Amino acid sequence: MKRLFASLFLLLFLLIKPQLSFAEVIHSFDTEITANKTGVMTIKENISYDFENESKHGIYRTIPLYSSVGNLYRIIEILDVTVHMDSQNENYLVTHNSQNLTIRIGDPDKTISGSHIYSISYRVYNGIGSNFADHDEIYWNATGNDWKVNVERASAKVETDFEAKLNEFKCFEGSYGSKNQSCKVLNNVASSSQILYPGDGLTVVAVYPVGTFPKSILSKASPQSVSSSIFSFIFANFIYIFAGLNFILAPYLVFWYLRHKNKIIYRPAVNFDIPKDSQGQIIRPALAGTIDSAKLDKNDVVATIFDLAIRKYIKLEEANTVIKFFPDIKDQKIIKLKEADEELNSYEKVLLERLFKDGDSVKVSSLKKDFFITFIFMEKEVFNNLVAKNYYSKNPKAQKILLRIAAFLSLFSVNVILALVLFFLSLKFNGRTSLGDEVDSRIDGLKIFLKSMDRNYKWQAEQLYVVEEMIPYAMALGLIDKFMEQLKIIKPDYNPTWYSGTGGFYAGYTMFYTGVTSSMAPASSSGSSGGFSGGGGGGGGGGSW
Repeated sequence: MKRLFASLFLLLFLLIKPQLSFAEVIHSFDTEITANKTGVMTIKENISYDFENESKHGIYRTIPLYSSVGNLYRIIEILDVTVHMDSQNENYLVTHNSQNLTIRIGDPDKTISGSHIYSISYRVYNGIGSNFADHDEIYWNATGNDWKVNVERASAKVETDFEAKLNEFKCFEGSYGSKNQSCKVLNNVASSSQILYPGDGLTVVAVYPVGTFPKSILSKASPQSVSSSIFSFIFANFIYIFAGLNFILAPYLVFWYLRHKNKIIYRPAVNFDIPKDSQGQIIRPALAGTIDSAKLDKNDVVATIFDLAIRKYIKLEEANTVIKFFPDIKDQKIIKLKEADEELNSYEKVLLERLFKDGDSVKVSSLKKDFFITFIFMEKEVFNNLVAKNYYSKNPKAQKILLRIAAFLSLFSVNVILALVLFFLSLKFNGRTSLGDEVDSRIDGLKIFLKSMDRNYKWQAEQLYVVEEMIPYAMALGLIDKFMEQLKIIKPDYNPTWYSGTGGFYAGYTMFYTGVTSSMAPASSSGSSGGFSGGGGGGGGGGSW
């Protein structure tokens, strides 16, 4: 009996005295952003970090070195980092890779506890969004969404050290992608309206008239500097280089192309079957779409998802979230049915691994954060597969990019003839081999059949299982809308086992298709009226160590 009373007392004590359990917390996170006329920003972060009873060396702060602007990237440079703790100099170490800069603050030989105020200051180059036609903007994730502890209060102030008109100022708070604007705005200062839990952040957008700041640089890779000695050599020998590039190299490239291009012209015939290789192995939809267009596109990835569903590796399901007093929210879920096996290609395994890295089901709406990374991984594996099968000699994407960069540089340096030849070759070169051209002719034959689905309804109804397998191919080859119109005529009540939803398959497939394709591109700039929590530059997070 005594033991029972003791146990009940201990349980009651734990329930009514939760404040005795200690956890780290950020009491306040205040950011000041000062923009210079040159486009350089000075960022000052004052972080009141409470270790409570934990013994730690200090904190670390991680800041991304790039942000997405449509299909391009704004790559920033962070310099002149200074750090203080409680208004005193403090040990810190700055490290960085191609994606992030990390500031580790503290002495590895000492530990601290309790509350301390960290002041971090740094300068940001190329961080202002000044590439828009109608406005300039400072779009900055002030706190970052990757802190491991609660932030009780956050604020962000944006100003310039010169006279500039602030047309609009707004803020977003919450998890990555949140459009929540509950945060408070007073002139040029934004404050959080509630506790920012791990995964939440505070983002601000300050909009100025176009031309307020110099144009920033958007690119796909870090800019490569060229030695001044090379420029000197070029200028000193410009006439000879011009003649050699335009009247020797350009004609030679045309001659080389005419000599080495595939001279066999394949005339496609109607193909009523799934395309196969010379060993009788099925050429999967993403491979067929890539062979046909010489690139992996969004349609190919969506086609792979539907193909995996038809092959019973996953199931597509429409989810309906009921919200009291509001209309229901419809979302799409992808559910894993079985693990990847040897029947799958490497890019299919990559897709499954990335989709289900956090569990056995995933909402399509949640893919937006990093699905473009999945696309990049898949693209690499798809071309590795095609090269291994000798359909392509190399990934044509890199080849085309190099040729077009060379064409642009040639045009910029007034080598017009060479620029035209290089641009022509970038259109013609696709890296496909003669064997790849032969397979492409069979894929073109399938396209002819898919375009003529309004014929032979009787055969299609009898061979519905074959027609069903062609759904992913119609997606990959850009013919899905016409295909679905004809399938609806053949089988108006078509309701496959690999899909479930309240609105029927014909309505549901469109939502899946649109949801997945919209998740593959990195989020673009806020413009003057958009944006979300976690968008723009800045961001990252941190923790203790």
